[in-house]
Amino acid sequence: MGFGTVTGAGDRDAARRRAVADALLAAALAGGADVSGRTATNRGIVTSDVAIVRTVGRILSHRILSESFSGQVWRVRIEALVGDGPGPLCPIRTLVVTAYAPRVEVDPHAPEWSGELADTIARRLVQRLARHPAVSLAGVTDRPVPRTSRRGEAFDYDVLTRGSVRLPGNGHGFVPTIRLTRTAGPKLELELELKLVGADGTASLQHFIRRVPLPRPSLAGGLSVLVQPQREALAAALLDGSDRALDALFDRAGCEPVSARLSSAGGLLEVPVGRANGLTQGSLAFTADGGSTQILEVVELRGSSARLRPLDPTLGPSHFAGRRVQFVETGR
Repeated sequence: MGFGTVTGAGDRDAARRRAVADALLAAALAGGADVSGRTATNRGIVTSDVAIVRTVGRILSHRILSESFSGQVWRVRIEALVGDGPGPLCPIRTLVVTAYAPRVEVDPHAPEWSGELADTIARRLVQRLARHPAVSLAGVTDRPVPRTSRRGEAFDYDVLTRGSVRLPGNGHGFVPTIRLTRTAGPKLELELELKLVGADGTASLQHFIRRVPLPRPSLAGGLSVLVQPQREALAAALLDGSDRALDALFDRAGCEPVSARLSSAGGLLEVPVGRANGLTQGSLAFTADGGSTQILEVVELRGSSARLRPLDPTLGPSHFAGRRVQFVETGR
């Protein structure tokens, strides 16, 4: 059960969010808490005694059982699943994805058309990821993930002539590695290393390996695979089953709560994630670091950013700047 009191005109919806936040925090604490403290003394006299209570799990899913409003007070009762991993029925978040140029490695003993085959495989991977329900494909580029700083881009020829392909603060980059190797049989082996990187540097990997018999030489010679539908058929055969690996990568990322690092802006706190990432005006942010658990509400929501303020009015922006938060949807 959580409670939220209306403090003034126009505060009714915010008070409901505070009630949901109160219930979520109570549920998280019921799932286990880490309690620590510190005591300050001066010449043997205790001058302050502070207890820090931090939840050991997080809300994996929740359902509002009932809510009522009476006497300027919201009362919300919830059912929540608390744990330390992705929930079994996690909501799909929106991943704003840029597909970067693949890294291609071809065995010297592989057929001469293997490079063109790798291009076909890369194209099919992008087509597949674009169909995933968690993905909003922001763009496809033939350039690698930028390694230079923003300042260094001012002297980068590609950036100056073609524009920057740097990940936005709310984005993810898809970077596949495609390895083609000739093995005994003779067979052609495809090894995929599917990598999803976040703008904050976090990354997840998924691997896939498959071997298929090499096509027999035709009257047109070894280059026949380049100009006939056989190349598409070979790519399809090599990629058979890879959709499960690709889906697993994005399912895992889609099950993770939207998270971001807070920065101070104009007396409020800002995060580089917003409506495009699935946030709504009813989203609540929970601190996700080693400090005590605190909650912030959305006061301004844009496409790719949001401004927040802490529910505890005694804590200013400086208390939160630089900290990571994870978002939970309250339903309004």
